[in-house]
Amino acid sequence: MTLETLMLGEMFVIELAYYYPGPFCCKILSDLGARVVKVEPPSGDPMRYRPEIFAGINAGKELHRIDLKTEEGRDEFYRLVESADVVVEGFRPGVAKKLGVDYETLSRINEGLIYCSITGFGQNSKITRPVHDINVLSMAGICEVSGLSEGIPRDPNVQFSDYTSSVMAAISILSAYIRKMRTGRGAYIDVDMYGSALFSVPLHALRAANGRPHLRDFYANPGYRIYRARDCHVSVGILDEPVFWEIFCRRLGLDELADVGFEERLARAEEIEKLVAERLSNMSRREIEDIFGEDIPYGVIESLENSVSDSDFLRELEFENTEVKTFSFPVRFHLG
Repeated sequence: MTLETLMLGEMFVIELAYYYPGPFCCKILSDLGARVVKVEPPSGDPMRYRPEIFAGINAGKELHRIDLKTEEGRDEFYRLVESADVVVEGFRPGVAKKLGVDYETLSRINEGLIYCSITGFGQNSKITRPVHDINVLSMAGICEVSGLSEGIPRDPNVQFSDYTSSVMAAISILSAYIRKMRTGRGAYIDVDMYGSALFSVPLHALRAANGRPHLRDFYANPGYRIYRARDCHVSVGILDEPVFWEIFCRRLGLDELADVGFEERLARAEEIEKLVAERLSNMSRREIEDIFGEDIPYGVIESLENSVSDSDFLRELEFENTEVKTFSFPVRFHLG
C-alpha cells in the first residue's frame, strides 16, 4: 500500500473543469491518493494544445470524454456521480445548471456529494463573464503593485489566482470531506479566483484594506533586493533583522553599516544600495557562497531549467502511452 493510498485512497473525485484551476485542484487530490476521473468534452480539454502542461497536471487521472449536451452523455455522467464523493467544476456561473450538472441536480442523485465550483468572482457576483488569471490579477490590483513596464502595469507572469484558487479549493474540499466522514452530509463550496488572489498577497492587501499605502517602498529596502555580481545575480532577503544585517555588512567589509537600523536603512536606501552593489559586483558566485555560507537569507538566481532538474519532487509517470515528467505534492509525510 503506497503513501498516497494511505491518505485519500477512499476518495472518488469527478473533475469537470478545464485549463488550470479545477484540474490543478484535482491534481493535488490525486497526488494524495484520490481516484480522479476527469470528464472532458468530445473535443477534449482546451489545455491539450499545451501537451507538456496538460500531461503534468492530469497524469494519474482517468480520462473520460462525455458529451453533456446529450441525454446519453448526461446519463453516463449521472452514473458516475452516484458513487462520487466530490465534483469539481469550473464553468461560468449558470452554465452547470444549463447542462444539468449543477449542485441542486447532482445532490438529488447523491445526497452526500461535495460539490466545488471555481469561478473568477464567485457564484453571486455581478461579474459573470469568462476570465483568466491576468484579468483577475488586473482587477485585484496585483498587476498595479507588481510595478510598471514602459508605463504599463506589469503582469507578474506567475498565475497567482489560478494556483491559489486551486489550493483554496483543495483545502475546502478536504475540510468538507472530514465533515462528511462525521455527519454523512455533503456540501456546496464556492471558490473564486479574485478572493484567492487577494488572499495570496496579504502584505499588500491588508495594508490597503486598513488605509495604509501599499508596500512598493518595501522593495526599496537595500537589504531586500536583487544585486548583480560578477558572474551571476544574487537575491538578498533581510527584513527588520539586525543580526542578519550585521553579518551581511561585516562580511562585505561594510562595518560602518552594521549597526544601521531598519528605518535608517530605508531613509538612506539609495546610498546604502550603491555601497552594497559596488561590493557584490566585484564578487563571484563562489566568493558570495563562501562568505555568506548558511548564515543569512540569500539566494543565487538560477534558471528554471536548473531548478526543476534538482527538485526532489519531480517524477516520471506514464500518461496516454508515453512517459511524462511532473511534480508530485511537495510535502514529505512521516507517518506514525
